[in-house]
Amino acid sequence: MDISVLIEEFIEDANSHVESIEGSLMELEKRWGAGTTDKALLTHMLGSLHTLKGNTGMMGFTPLQDYVHKLETLFKSLHEEELLLSPPAFEVFYSAVSALRRSLASLANDAGTRLDLSEETMLLEILGSGAYAEETPFQNVHQQPPVKATVEEHSYITSKSTTLKVSFEKLDELLNLVGELVIHKTALTALEKRLREQLSDRALLDTFSEASQLIGKSSNDLREAIMKARMLPIKSVFHRFHRLVRDHTKKSGKEITLRFEGEETELDKTVIDEIGEPLLHLIRNAVDHGIESKEERRRSGKTSSGTITLGACHESNHIVISVADDGKGIDPENIRSAAIEKGVIDESEARNLSREEILHLIFCPGFSTSSEVTETSGRGIGLDVVKKIVTSLNGIIDITSEPGKGTKFTVKLPLTLAIITALMVDVGGETFAIPLSGVVESIKVASDEIHMIGTGEVINLRNQLLPICRLGNFFKMSNLETKPQEYVVVVASGEKRGGLIVNRLLGQQEIVIKALDDYLGELPGISGGTILGDGNISMIVDINAVLAGMQQIRRENTI
Repeated sequence: MDISVLIEEFIEDANSHVESIEGSLMELEKRWGAGTTDKALLTHMLGSLHTLKGNTGMMGFTPLQDYVHKLETLFKSLHEEELLLSPPAFEVFYSAVSALRRSLASLANDAGTRLDLSEETMLLEILGSGAYAEETPFQNVHQQPPVKATVEEHSYITSKSTTLKVSFEKLDELLNLVGELVIHKTALTALEKRLREQLSDRALLDTFSEASQLIGKSSNDLREAIMKARMLPIKSVFHRFHRLVRDHTKKSGKEITLRFEGEETELDKTVIDEIGEPLLHLIRNAVDHGIESKEERRRSGKTSSGTITLGACHESNHIVISVADDGKGIDPENIRSAAIEKGVIDESEARNLSREEILHLIFCPGFSTSSEVTETSGRGIGLDVVKKIVTSLNGIIDITSEPGKGTKFTVKLPLTLAIITALMVDVGGETFAIPLSGVVESIKVASDEIHMIGTGEVINLRNQLLPICRLGNFFKMSNLETKPQEYVVVVASGEKRGGLIVNRLLGQQEIVIKALDDYLGELPGISGGTILGDGNISMIVDINAVLAGMQQIRRENTI
């Protein structure tokens, strides 16, 4: 693994541990001088040293890891009262802190630096052997002071940092405030429209419009700046899977190479925190079901080593994450047979499913084609969890596969979960927000172009039948009218596609997602709410839930 991408974060984290150790050491010396020894301070330092030791080992800095280990051993001896504190002991510990700082500074300049800590290690060994007795003057034991007096010794005091650690809660609060600003900006736009209808003073209106546009630009710039501060490269998630693939390779005897594409792609920390579990299940599925054994791959004319590729890229206001393998792929007929056998769908329904719909059956709860249960799969759990999490993040997941060539899962997520762009629509006098991430297009059709087939309505869209749903009927609204011309918003979620009939299209708008209180319970077809510029509340349509509801109604009516 290339450690160059991690060195900066490692140095920053390691220096914070060294500062923590030094602060605790100074407090320990102060209390020891007053006649007390605080074991809590020793415990705190042991924790910092243990973390530092683990991180240096992970980075491959073995000399530094060994040195920290010896220092940790001395502090354990102090904690267990096998070693007593003394002025010489404190001098050695302060010398050790300086040695750690010098080592980290060298690594920051050149990660390939060969560290020589032999002299510093010798001081620790002398202290551990008991050669530094409290009554023995330090200078008599060691002619030279343990701290190397150099010009750079205290340079850390005047050093400048380009990073600032800020609690994520504070950034979250700032984003909430920006969200309120977006709402007020929308209200200002609505006010400008009303003024243009009532005032004749063009100069005043133009000045107001200019000020409104400047406020809008500033609020957008502020939002983007805060969003960038919340952004992290997805490599922080991707690199966690090296160990998973390595361990599975050892256990299964397979040869698997994990590749990354677009690992510098950034997305919101809230999404970063949530995406780890779906990727875990997708990669487990790839290593267990996708990649074949070495012998099987050779028989198929492939190289003995399989490849799993984790990719990420930006697409408009979304991030697209993919997990692809060059394994055996998925046979739709096997999926169809397994789904019928497990009672996921009946045989007549299975015959009418398209190839894409068949592949998406693997996301059904309890579905598995594996005949044996392994440590990582075969229990029928995993991919349904992936679908549930991705949907909860207002994202969609798609799958493509070709038998003998491999499988690719594609997850499309909004860059942030706080502010999204939505298509605002009017239904029965109420305003609804449809996330633009799921909107394919909007069209206007004549009412006689809408036909009833079986148990649902459809339209012919470019020679393909598109199932449609009257949004007002879905939400059981009253006072709904049928008009000669209907607006249809074509939406998609994964393999599902449908049209939502609305009364009017009100245009695109940035909205701030507000979670609904728990006492409301689950509201079918609603994923949250938002406050409009005029102070009214608009419900956000859950596209996936509405499309699933349309399919469920058709199934029930068919039965």
